[in-house]
Amino acid sequence: MLDFQAYQAEFTAHLRNPAAHKKPKNVPDARMVVYRELVFNNFLGSVSACFPVCISVLGTQKWQRLVRDFMRQHASTTPIFREIPQQFLAFLTGQDCSDYLKQLAHYEWAELEVAGSSAIVNTYKQALQSDSSIRLNPTALLLSYDYAVHQISQKNKPKKPEPTFLLVFRNTDFEVKFIALNLATYALLSLIQTQNLTVLPSKLQNLTVLKCLKLFAEQIGQPLAVIEPFGLEILQDLANQQAICLSS
Repeated sequence: MLDFQAYQAEFTAHLRNPAAHKKPKNVPDARMVVYRELVFNNFLGSVSACFPVCISVLGTQKWQRLVRDFMRQHASTTPIFREIPQQFLAFLTGQDCSDYLKQLAHYEWAELEVAGSSAIVNTYKQALQSDSSIRLNPTALLLSYDYAVHQISQKNKPKKPEPTFLLVFRNTDFEVKFIALNLATYALLSLIQTQNLTVLPSKLQNLTVLKCLKLFAEQIGQPLAVIEPFGLEILQDLANQQAICLSS
């Protein structure tokens, strides 16, 4: 390394982990304290803004220790502040903390991800028809957890697993919405998502409501006549909420 590169490496190593790395020579202690506080507070603010429920569940002191461990241990792959929460999720994966906390963190991150999505939501206010084209809202995330993450709070920490299915998406008013799903609706939306991903964008119109329900009936081994009334009702409700998009 050149001298200035060695200095930068020494400087940043100290900022990340002062206990393990001495500060560079000729830097006043008072100035170094300011740098350490600024860097940590920036990390703390960027991460904490995304995970308010995690903070309330874990407690402020434990949360700050966790963020300090993140600074010391995790080699982030992006310098963009908005992407730090996702890096924090990657860090949490290898940590010795409860599974429900990790899943809660992912649930909270999903709101940030959907809110910042660049996808354009185009919906059509119309009655559902069997030949209507159907696709998931392009901002949507279909989520499956082992715990009821949407119900966790400081006073309601899960005592046992509870399989939970959720859909998070952004509507045309730029509001992030969450819908709790039962297993059947989750399976139906998973089928739509899979079909959307396996056809060319120009051919999305091939996935009609009728084709979707036929595929779903085959998937679960039920006659279409049994599935169709339930399916039409569910899809219309989801379309009204802008969770799925229709076109003629």
